Amino acid sequence: MKSEIRELFSFTASERNGTAVLLVLIMMLSVFISLQGKFVTLPQEDFTSFDAFLATVEENDSADFNHSNSKFTNHNSEPRAPNPSEEAGQKSVYHTKELFNFNPNGLAVDDWVRLGLSPAQARSVKKFETKGGKFTTKEDVRKLFVISEERYQELEPFIVLPERENFKLANNPKPGTQNPPIPSIVELNTADSFLLVSVKGIGPSFAKRILDYRERLGGFYAVIQLKEVFGIDEEKYGVIKDFVKADSSYIRKININAAQAPDFKKLPYISWPVANGLVNYRKSHGNFKSVAGIKSCALITEELYNKIVPYLSI
Repeated sequence: MKSEIRELFSFTASERNGTAVLLVLIMMLSVFISLQGKFVTLPQEDFTSFDAFLATVEENDSADFNHSNSKFTNHNSEPRAPNPSEEAGQKSVYHTKELFNFNPNGLAVDDWVRLGLSPAQARSVKKFETKGGKFTTKEDVRKLFVISEERYQELEPFIVLPERENFKLANNPKPGTQNPPIPSIVELNTADSFLLVSVKGIGPSFAKRILDYRERLGGFYAVIQLKEVFGIDEEKYGVIKDFVKADSSYIRKININAAQAPDFKKLPYISWPVANGLVNYRKSHGNFKSVAGIKSCALITEELYNKIVPYLSI
């Protein structure tokens, strides 16, 4: 054991010489480092210009930050909402949520918001109306300061205004003349927008929707179909139903032996699979002998048949 320890701490002559030289070098380096300050003078850097530049940058950043905050804060440093003019900009956080045909006259605040305006913008439009403002052309909407050009371009195709003659007649009747008599019960398949808005519960917007849906259907065969018009819920239907009627003789019918798939698909109740199924069945089995013959198609359920039979003919 002692021999092993002795061997561990023993050095050869060359190792002892090398160690001695290394110790001498370390001592010399330590002396040089401690004395270099007395013999060598290092150059001093001037940071005055850099400090001035840094102070300028910090001052500008602070000014920009205060200016930015001042746009949306009041004197009490409380955050405020951007005004309608600011919200109308192209960088507004309000984006189009839903596009639909609408008459800007009398349009509810909630409907303006659905079209993408902010609540503040929508209230500004209603304020314009309360002061006597009216929309007689699409350009009148464009002139509103809360409607940006970008927003107007999105809305313009969906703006629907009453026919100019009816608008003038309703709002500026000629002296000594009377408006045409309005029937107590309005027929849905022949009424124009002027007659429809005379019905309690139907405004210009709903009148437009009813006319659009009537065109898609080819006519109403029952008053209850009004519940399929967007926005007419059970409550509104209850207000309207006693003042309208539907004459099914005005319905535009589809010839089931001549119609192609796109012709069938025009009817809202018929999907593409059903339309193609009717055409393929006719090709395989020949022309239908009666309208009831379409029940042989696998996709024609009893419920669907009852919905579409008023619109079909042979």
